[in-house]
Parts: sequence; structure tokens; C-alpha cells
Amino acid sequence: MARFKIKSQTLALFIGILLFLLHQSITIKQQTNPPINMTTPKDDQKSTSSSFTPPYPQLFLRQSDPLPPPINGTLRLVFLSDTHGRHEKIPLPLPEGDILFHLGDASNRGNISEMRSFVQWLKRNSFHKERVVIDGNHDRDRIMLEGPSKRDFMAEYKGVARVLRNEVVEVAGGKMSVVGLTWDACQSQNFTEAKDSIQTWSESAVGEGKRKVDLVLSHFPPNVEGGGRGWQYGSELLSHFVKDVNPSLHCFGHIHYARGVRAFNSDIMMVNCASTWNESVVVDYCPHRKRALMIHCPVPEESIKAHLRCSKFPKEWYVAEDERDSYTMEV
Repeated sequence: MARFKIKSQTLALFIGILLFLLHQSITIKQQTNPPINMTTPKDDQKSTSSSFTPPYPQLFLRQSDPLPPPINGTLRLVFLSDTHGRHEKIPLPLPEGDILFHLGDASNRGNISEMRSFVQWLKRNSFHKERVVIDGNHDRDRIMLEGPSKRDFMAEYKGVARVLRNEVVEVAGGKMSVVGLTWDACQSQNFTEAKDSIQTWSESAVGEGKRKVDLVLSHFPPNVEGGGRGWQYGSELLSHFVKDVNPSLHCFGHIHYARGVRAFNSDIMMVNCASTWNESVVVDYCPHRKRALMIHCPVPEESIKAHLRCSKFPKEWYVAEDERDSYTMEV
């Protein structure tokens, strides 16, 4: 009986040691490989930051959607276009950001005093690190489709903003490359000058491999078959140019009522930034991943319905009203 008691005590001690060692092994493994956080912003609405990053840009379309805070690790881009001398009606302050872009038609019907007024307004109200602009068909003495402008309206931007004329430049300390097209190039559908600039820029890379253009700017829109009302009136040759350049983002204006977002394909996002409702478009662009992570482009309710009916608008991009407070992300 005593021998059986000793054996039972020995067995219990042995089992106890095994359980202790097993517990220690599990603890060490958990410390070495912490569990993956599967919580999305939907699960924790009060979270101020998250490692959650969707595989596509989050798009805020409703006019009631507040502008989300900037996503860590991105460049915040602010776009205006087609202000047509009505810049004083744009709500202030302008959204903060790294770069402000104006995509043409700052003046209306060739009124240079409106251009000068806009430039002064920009100086007073834009505190962005950089400002980049291109011209539109109203930024000239003659708004007829043919014939050169008598005066260079874009010279008014000297010392205030960088004017792009069919060239590629680097912004944000080299983190982002931008191609800016003139109205004349789009109207004549001759993009040779821009192509030459891109080729020279690409060939100047030393040990970097092939360079990628991040953003193409034009006042005139591309032709987007299946894009819906207003998106079919653009230039087919401009569409071919953009597809050849293969930027992550193409931003433009001109067709006011077609303001909104579409996709050429899985690589190229397109945004009509016409400021018809005095609203800027804001994009959080990740230079590391070479894509936009957030687009804030408020449009009227009927335009939202047009977006959702369009075959060139990926439905998963759209942030519904009950989800709009959940996207504060880190890259």
C-alpha cells in the first residue's frame, strides 16, 4: 500500500512537471509570435488608428462625409479645378495637405483680372508646401478652340505656383512624379513633348530601374467608354497616352457635371476634380505603394447613384454612410 502511494505521488509530480513545461512553452510562443490583430475599424469604431489597410482606395462621395484625418505614411493632395473666377466662394480654410493642385480654368472667358485675383487668393489662403498648376481653355485671351492665346495667363503664377507645360517633375522631395499637360496639347491631341520629357526623365535614373509616373494632370478629360454621363466626351488619344504612361492616378476637370471617380483598370484611378460645388478633392497617396488609399470627392446625391450604376466604378471603393467614421489607417 505504501509502495502504491509513493508511485501515485511520483506520477502526480511527473504530470505536474509536464503541465508546467507545456504552459511555459505556450507562453514563450505567444511572446515570440503575438496573435494577428484581425480587428477591422468596423469592430472598433472608437479606434484612432489601425493597421487595417484595404486593398483598394476608400472613397467618400457624400456631401455630408467629413474629411478623414490624413493616413500616416501618405502624401495629402488637394485638388481644385474649374473655379472660373468664383474662388471667393470656396469654403475656407482649404483642406491642409502637402501639395495643392489647380487643374485649369481659374479665370472665366479669358478674363485676366480674374486670373490675377485667383493668384492673390491662392497666396493668402494656401499654406501647402507646394503648389502645382496647369492651364485650361478659359485661361487665355481667346477661348475659341483654335488659335494661340495673345498673352500668357500662366505667367501670373510666377513665384506662387509651379506651372507644368507638357513635362514630368518630381515633387515632395522626390517622393512623387507628376506629368502636367497643357490645354493646347490635349486639344491638338499631340503629346509628343510630354512623351519626350518622360523618356528623358526615365533614362536619367541611375540604378533605380524603370521609373513610374505617379500622377498625370490634364484639364481635358480622357474618353472612358462605359464611364457614364460626361465621361464619354473626352479624348481617345489622351486615354491612350494615359494608358501608355500607366500612372496610378489621372486627375482632370472641364466637364463640370461629370465630377467623380472612375477606374481605367486595376492600376489607374481617374478623378474629375471640377470644383462645381466649391468643394476641393482630397487624396491620400502612398508613395511607397504607388497608389491612393483615400479619395474624398463630395458629389450630389444623384451623382452618387450614377457612380453606383457605372461599370467603370468598382462598388467596393465606396464607403457607405455607416462606415465613414471607421477609416483611420496607418501604412
